Amino acid sequence: MLNARIRRGWDHMMRPVGSRVGSLGLSANLITLLNVAVQVVVAYLIIEGRLLAAGLVAIVSALGDTLDGAVAKAQGTASPFGALLDSTTDRLSDALFFVPVAWLYGVSPGPEQSDQAWVAALALVALVASFLVSYVKARAEGLGFECNVGIAERAERLILMIVGLILSFMLPTVLAVLALLSIITVFQRMFHVRGQIKSAA
Repeated sequence: MLNARIRRGWDHMMRPVGSRVGSLGLSANLITLLNVAVQVVVAYLIIEGRLLAAGLVAIVSALGDTLDGAVAKAQGTASPFGALLDSTTDRLSDALFFVPVAWLYGVSPGPEQSDQAWVAALALVALVASFLVSYVKARAEGLGFECNVGIAERAERLILMIVGLILSFMLPTVLAVLALLSIITVFQRMFHVRGQIKSAA
């Protein structure tokens, strides 16, 4: 959903950064794996109830999520395996947001999270919905259809989750919004592909 100009501007800004990092000898795949390690730190901080710190570290993770692609382009090493690795670790990183939140509210709540077990359920709904958003796109593209639509693509979901962590009092509301927008996006993508199938018939 992010404006295409914003995406192009961001890609343009990351190009020299990717060239600089690539010149250090770091491969795009290594950066992808290092980014997962950063997300593990985010998950640990969430479980510990240190949501502000988790949100700040998540910003680093989000920046790293764009860096691997920039390095791959700068080095000319973009590959099908790199794309597969990136997509797989994106799903793992999503889980490392939502599962720790579910743990914090449902299993080991602190004083601020007590009597809010429903937030744990909401986090799991948001997790499943976000996975479905990505799955529908992957399945559609596997069938040969374009599926770049929806109001809650991964960039939007990351931004919302980071905001929810930093402004922890808003986290339940952010999770509800994330779940709703992700479900809407699933239906948007399903109907978008359905339209293409009808046109091709």
